[in-house]
Parts: sequence; C-alpha cells; structure tokens
Amino acid sequence: MRKKLTYLASFILVLGLASAGGAEAADPHLVGWWPLSEGSGETAFDLSGRGDDGTINNPNGGLGLDGSVWVDDPVRGAVISFEGMATSAFVRAGNIPQMTLSNDFTWAFWAKQDATNTLDNDIILGNRYNENGVDFVPRQFIKFTPTKFEWHMNGNGDDNLEYDDIPNDVWLHHVVVKAADQLTYYRNGVESSSGAITQALDFPQPLYFGGDNTGTATENWGGMMSDVRIYDTALTRLGVLAAMVGIGQIDMEIGYALEPPAIDGQVDSIWASASTQYLVPEGDPADASGSWKALYDSENLYVIVEITDDILVGDSASFWQDDSVEFYFDGGNTKDGPPLSGHNRQYTFGWSRDEIQGTNIQLEGVEHAQVTTDTGWRLEIKLPWLTLQGTAPQANDLIGIDLFYNDDDDGGDSREGQIFTFATDGSAWNDASQWGTAILAAPPTPVDPGTDGLVAYYPLDADATDASGNGLDGIVMGDTQPTDGAAGGAMLFDGDGDYIEVAHDAALDITGPISLSLWIRPDAEDPEGQGTETAPMAKAGSAASPPWSWQVRYGWGSPKPYMAFTFNTSPRAWAYVGQNLEQGEWHHIACSADGETLTAYLNGLATESTPMGAITSSPTPLLIGSDGWSSDWIGAIDEVAVYNRALSAEEMLYLAGFRAAAEDPSLSIYYSFDEVGEIVPDESGNGNDGTVVGDVTGAAEGAVNGGAKFANGGYLDLDGPNVAAEFIPTSGMTLAAWMRCENTGDHHALFNARASDQTWVVHPEARSNGEFRWLLRSYGGATLFDVRAGVVTWDEWLHFAGTYDKASGKAAVCVNGVLASEVDVAAPADIAGDWAMGARVGKNIDDARPFTGLMDEFRLYTRALSLDEIVDMMAGL
Repeated sequence: MRKKLTYLASFILVLGLASAGGAEAADPHLVGWWPLSEGSGETAFDLSGRGDDGTINNPNGGLGLDGSVWVDDPVRGAVISFEGMATSAFVRAGNIPQMTLSNDFTWAFWAKQDATNTLDNDIILGNRYNENGVDFVPRQFIKFTPTKFEWHMNGNGDDNLEYDDIPNDVWLHHVVVKAADQLTYYRNGVESSSGAITQALDFPQPLYFGGDNTGTATENWGGMMSDVRIYDTALTRLGVLAAMVGIGQIDMEIGYALEPPAIDGQVDSIWASASTQYLVPEGDPADASGSWKALYDSENLYVIVEITDDILVGDSASFWQDDSVEFYFDGGNTKDGPPLSGHNRQYTFGWSRDEIQGTNIQLEGVEHAQVTTDTGWRLEIKLPWLTLQGTAPQANDLIGIDLFYNDDDDGGDSREGQIFTFATDGSAWNDASQWGTAILAAPPTPVDPGTDGLVAYYPLDADATDASGNGLDGIVMGDTQPTDGAAGGAMLFDGDGDYIEVAHDAALDITGPISLSLWIRPDAEDPEGQGTETAPMAKAGSAASPPWSWQVRYGWGSPKPYMAFTFNTSPRAWAYVGQNLEQGEWHHIACSADGETLTAYLNGLATESTPMGAITSSPTPLLIGSDGWSSDWIGAIDEVAVYNRALSAEEMLYLAGFRAAAEDPSLSIYYSFDEVGEIVPDESGNGNDGTVVGDVTGAAEGAVNGGAKFANGGYLDLDGPNVAAEFIPTSGMTLAAWMRCENTGDHHALFNARASDQTWVVHPEARSNGEFRWLLRSYGGATLFDVRAGVVTWDEWLHFAGTYDKASGKAAVCVNGVLASEVDVAAPADIAGDWAMGARVGKNIDDARPFTGLMDEFRLYTRALSLDEIVDMMAGL
C-alpha cells in the first residue's frame, strides 16, 4: 500500500434557516429577534416578545426587483437587502442596552455583502450617531463593519476588535460575544478574533441595520441580511452554533475524526480530541455512572463509553434488564415522538454480549467492542452513516442523540436503576423529542507553518544539512545510514553511538516559546520497555553545565511508559504522546510551548498539556538520535524541525501530513472505494453515488487505502439518465483511476456511458492485447479520437489517466504519471453531453467488457488536467 498525504474532507457548510416559531421567543435572554423574512412591507418584526419592531426607511433602496429591499434568496429564502448608497434603505429597531464593563451581550446575524460595497466602516449592525444624527457627548458608538467591530468611546478606537475583512457574495454567520470586558468574534461558528475592552459606554445606543439616519453614503452598507438576534447574555460556543443553525439549544458538538479509531475497546489518541458527555448518577457513582464521547467522519459515527459499575451482570434475554448501554440516534434531529420510526433508532449493547438488540435498528457495517476495566467496562462503537440515515453527513448537520445506562446488581430479569445523559427519565426510550441535539463540527483546516520562527530544519534525506537557510548544519557521528523515510529519505540509527550533532548556537538556545517536530520509526524490540531509555532527540550534553535544556525520550526519570517531551524547567515538565508506538511504523511526534503551557502531539493530534515555565539555558549541542547520556535511538528519524514560537494545532496538523482538500469545481465524480457496500458514495460532494450491481466488494489493500474488487461481471450503476448535465464532461475531460487487472483474455472497461442518440460516448479500457485505449465520441457517433498507448502489466497496480481538451485539440494518455501518448484531434468538438442510456464503472452498457480485478481512486473531471496535476493526483494532492 502506498503512503499519501491525508487530505481532510471538504464539507459544504449547511446554512440553517431560522425558524419563526414561538419557542425561540421564550428565551429570557433573547432581547431582540428580527428574522427579516417578511418578504414585503415596511416593518421588520421583532419576535423576541419585546416589541422592538424595526421601521424600514426607504423600502425602495434595496437590491431587489425595482429597488425593493425584499429579495427571495436561493439560500436563505426571503431576506432584506440594502443598496449601500446615500439614499439606501436602513432599518431602525430599538436600542442597544448601555454597555458597561460588566454586563454581557451577544450579537448574531447572517449577512451577504454585495460586490458593490467598497467602504470598510459601513454599518452592518449598530450605530454611528445618536437618534438625531449627531455625535453623543462624549463621542461614542458601537457597530459591526466589514473590517472590525468598533467599540468607540471618547474618540478612542483602541477597543476595536479587528477580524479578517468580510468577503463579497457569500453568506456568512457573524457573532460578537461580550463576556465582562472580553469580546470574541465568531465567523460561521468558528472563533476568529478576540480582545479586551477598557472603557464603558455612557448611553444606550440606537440600533440600525444596514446604515443610519445621516443620509450619506459613508455609513450605509450594501448587501443582504437575515436572522438578527440580540441577547443580554454571553452565549457559549454551543449557543453560538445554535444561533447559527436557528434552533434554541445544542447539547454537544461532535468533532471530526482525523483518523478513524480502531474498534477494539481501547482509548486511541484520537479520542483526546472529543468532548466528554456524562451520565448523571442516581446515587453512589461507583455503583453506576459513566461518560462518553463521539466523533465522526464522512463514513461513520464513532462512540466510546466509559462505565463505572462495581457489580457487572449479564444474565437476561433482554439486555435492558442487565448492565447495558442504550445508544439513541435521531437522523436529521426530527424530534419525532413515539414510536421510533424512520431514522430514529435505539441500539442496546449488553455487557459481555456480542449480539446487538434495540428498536428500529439496522446493523449493516455496525461494529462494537468492549473490555472490562478496573472500575467497570468500556464500550466502543462504529455506526456507518448509510446504515443510520442512508446519506453521508455534512458539517453543521444536526442529529438527535442520547445515551442511557441500565444497572443490574443482583441478577434476574429486573434492573435496579437507569441513568441518562440528556433525557430525564426512562420514558424517553421511545421518544426522540426528549433526546439531546448534537451538531457535527467542520473538519479542522491544516495551516502551513512556513518559515516563520523556523530555526533549523533537517530533511535528513542523505545528510545532516540544515535546510532552513540558517546554516546550522549537523555532523553525522558513527555509522548512521540513509534509509527510506516518511517523506523522501531518512537516517537510520542503531543505538550504538550513532547520532547527529549540531554545535551549540545561540539561535538554538531557546528559553521561551518553542516547537519541536519530527517523524520517528522505533525499531527496538521493546521500545517502551523498562530500561530501554532511548531518545530520538535532545539539546543536552552530560559534560556541560547546565547539562540539558530539553529531551525527546522514553524512560529514565519518566513516570509513564510513553514517548515524551521533557524540559529543564522548574518544576521539570513532561508531556506524553499518550500511547505505545508501533514498532517499525512511522509516527509524527511534536510539541508546542507558549511560555506557560506545553502540549504534546501524536500524528497531528494533541495528546496532553501541562504547565511549563522558562526553559533552562544550556551550552549544549542539538542531538538527533541521542539524549546526551548515550541513551541512543534505535530506529529511523526524518523531517526534524525546531521553531522559536508556539505552533498552532492547525500547523501541527500540516506537519503531520494533513492537508485541506483542494476544492476543484471540475471534479464531478470521485470514488475512493475505501468502503464498498450496496452504495459507493461520491466523495466529490456532487451526489453521483454508484449502486453496486453484482459482484463488487471492498478490498483492504487498495492502491491507496482500501479499494474495490470487481468480479463475475459486477459493476457500478451511476443512474446515467439522472446525472445532471453540469457533471457530464463536454468541452474537456479527465478520467483517472488506479487499476490492477487480471488477464482474463477479455477487454476491461473502466467506465462506459451511452447517450440518448445511442452514441457510445466513452471507452477507457485495458485491452486484452496489453495496451490502454482512450476513445471519446460526439453526438451522432462521430469518433473524436481513438488513442491506444501504454502497456498494461497484468496483476500489478497501474495508474491510468485519459484527457481531452476541445480548445487545444489535444487528447492524451498517461500511465503512472508518465505521458504515454498525446495526439492532435483532427476535428475537435463537444463530447456527447448526456448519459440517457446509462453510465457504468466496470462494464459496458451492453454488458460486454467486464472489468475484472481491483480498482481504486476513480475520478472524473469536466476539464483536461495537466500532467503535473495528474502526478499530484496520484500522490493524493
């Protein structure tokens, strides 16, 4: 299996429409709520119950038909708009309560800035002058603008909160939270800026939307607004998310799993990134209590449950009468009442039981594992989204969720107690309206740390050269040898005097913020065993005084049997990676210290944080492969970097090999084949899922992660007649896939489609004579080109890519990233642009030329990729 960079899923932001029901108005802290969805009239109604209806000044100064303020937006529905000119519309709606240094508030709203808006201090929400259009005395105002939240007092803007400029032509949700003297800004639910205020405002301030009453263009904003909410409390982050999606309450956030946990009942490091929910005990916590966490990715929902129970019983036919966990799921957060139906499900996992019971459950692909612990037991669950709700998730989706525990202490068919997470009593077992609400968090975005603060960087491809440009080259000691690395080459150390030494330099003698990053491959038989005491890196030397500043190491003074980062501080600081590292496998380890807190990372995930002060200065060298006391590393080391600043969690993700998914609008279909069931999901986000027909199964060893095995004429049906025209290539095309074909004596069709006029549109094939074919046709069956090139090596993984570009008149075949053939098309024309008679992966429409073998990473683009792009695609970029 090939290694590749891990590209995180790119989810579409779900823009929730705020409801207009009375439930929201019951919130006593909601002091103003203007949905701005009336669609007509001159009033923006306040549904908070306070009666501060807004008056629309100049209802014909908007962006709608004939200048109307009302616009029917395809994303948000009916919204209000503002032209942004001197005569533009604006809304006057009540007053902002006086802002002291101690009272709290929250402003929340949706806005889409128009491309015509050019000024940076326009009033989106707030005010600039008093009710009469002149300055307060002393001068003061509070407003949200395209570039900052202005908290202005006595002509002083020092308390303004800066944030990234608001882009044009996209709906964004904005929230400013004031908690005492702290301001925090959230954009689309993500904290984006924060700061402190030093001065209170003397007066309540008039509230305007989209401008003010001065009759000039200098403060009037151009764009659309929706769902404005003012609270007299500081919303929590979950409260911010609830306001964003337009509901009253969110009980938990489910984080994105950067890598799936192994379903074995053990606590993998990925679980450290999940928030903890608690089962509320009825009595003695030792008798029945617990906690649980949830994570998700594009394929599965994962749950781990930690139960404390001093007596474990499992002797009844009905698991709910014994010690058991009940997990509840409400697809779409319907809050439907009893009975459970649709995607509302109850799964019951009994202690020491392999079977799963429940109500309205589906079990395809569901896995669980449990272990007995010193204080009770632990349960780990994997639930495929297609099994739970039939569709893949999106960031900011809402689901209903809950977890109960049944406690039986004396055996027999009656439990002694039941405890809950969000529900309050046992009647909720059949009633989704009583369960909690969870929101799916967006995947984190890796950030390239670049060279900011980079002191030294050792790729270790073949030597110890410092590639940072700072000239801190190392000297290879002993018989350290080059080897294959996590990226390119690496250096191999045998634990017997092999190491790299970088002479002491003031640039490396860091006493403040610091970050360390390296890839290691432990090769010792028992790398974490007692007495192993091996260290891949240190700034230390036994003969110096003081003899060390920091070490990356196992053993010797460490109270835990894990790889750790330890610093010579007062007191000594240790931060551990939190789990055993598999022998012979590459692992990314790192730490970041900001002067107060030290955090360790394993494979991009934070594992432990601990307080840490100033680092002791030491005239010692930087050592790679040793701790300074001859506790030398056994294994390989690669990509060592030292920074004199604290890297962020997002930067650590980048160094660990994670990348944000590149959004290419021309990618119309993408099958990773990492999981193959009845449906193979289209991971392009375009919904062109493939239905398995016949013998197509998952293969653990694909070209990149999992693959698909095609046998006995099995194929994927793409429902060609219903594929939208925008996803069908016409003026350009790239079709690419990894394949490992069996030599059956027949041709192997990668993909085939047939148009409404019976034109056979496309033929990418591995031919029986051992060459590739790439053919496209236009309507009427006219062949655009028929390229035969490259060599098919049977039973070996090969990467095929065929391209066509009408504009340049070029068609090409690439095999394993190498151009096998490029031809000039005699009469370039559009490819036939419909698949009305069908589209398939792995077989022709007439059931001929079945693909037999393994396939992986199938991609279809509506343009011709360059050779460089094809090479990047092969590498997972």
